[in-house]
Amino acid sequence: MTTFSRLIAFLLGLAVAGCAWLPWLRSVDAWHLALRTLLSPGKATDVTMVTSLGMAITVSAVVIALGALLNSRTLVIVGGLLAVAFPTIWILSNAISSSSGGVPMSQIQFGAYGAAVLGFMTLILAAVARDTRTPTTR
Repeated sequence: MTTFSRLIAFLLGLAVAGCAWLPWLRSVDAWHLALRTLLSPGKATDVTMVTSLGMAITVSAVVIALGALLNSRTLVIVGGLLAVAFPTIWILSNAISSSSGGVPMSQIQFGAYGAAVLGFMTLILAAVARDTRTPTTR
């Protein structure tokens, strides 16, 4: 990847990390949503920093940033896939939930959508970035 695309990937990684502090549900950020809400929607009360959805988003952002710093397209792709997967699974599990703990789609805020979109933009960047080792575009 060129230096410019690595810089953009690093900035996208920082933006993905920032989405963990944006509201995902009314005024609740990803740090207050349990990771287990991916499979069983609803608000969890006993959320720690390690078991929060914010930690998963931050880990994916760190993988993107490390990939950009180490010039590893594979790490950028893996981080982008994680950044797309976690919010998308959370949004879709709440959308199809018939239980009383599920979150209505109208209450899901821009933090969840932003993390998914930024992860997708990272994947697009990794796909179209020119490789400095070969003169052709991937």
